[in-house]
Amino acid sequence: MNKGTQLFVATIASLGFFGAATTAQAATWHNGTPTALRGHWKNKTINIGRYFGMKKFYSYESVRVKKNSVNAYLTQSAGWHIKNTKWKHVGSKAYTIVGTNELNELRKARFTFKRVGHGYVHIYYDGMNIAKGTPFSPYFYRVSKKA
Repeated sequence: MNKGTQLFVATIASLGFFGAATTAQAATWHNGTPTALRGHWKNKTINIGRYFGMKKFYSYESVRVKKNSVNAYLTQSAGWHIKNTKWKHVGSKAYTIVGTNELNELRKARFTFKRVGHGYVHIYYDGMNIAKGTPFSPYFYRVSKKA
């Protein structure tokens, strides 16, 4: 082979090699939490006093996504907490975050955030919507980008 042909073959081979090396995997797990979700999320504040025989008792559900943890709770409950998190993109509008349950360190737990509108997400804990079975709205909006 002459030098021109060798150079051409080497160039094509290197382009093929680098092209294959730069493809991204959609199912790749990343450490921490996605920056797009970090911050304080909550749903609409409602009067839940009527469920307890009170005139006025306002409450809401809240989720705080930090760099390495996710904490979800009612205003006065223990809630769900995970740490040592990993995340992956599971569709064009959803993220799954897995980690160690803070209350039972032997158990793994999973949060899924699914965008359902501009600025609104549904939040699931181990596959169940955290607002299901409660009087609270399933739509969470971002209060601030600081957790």
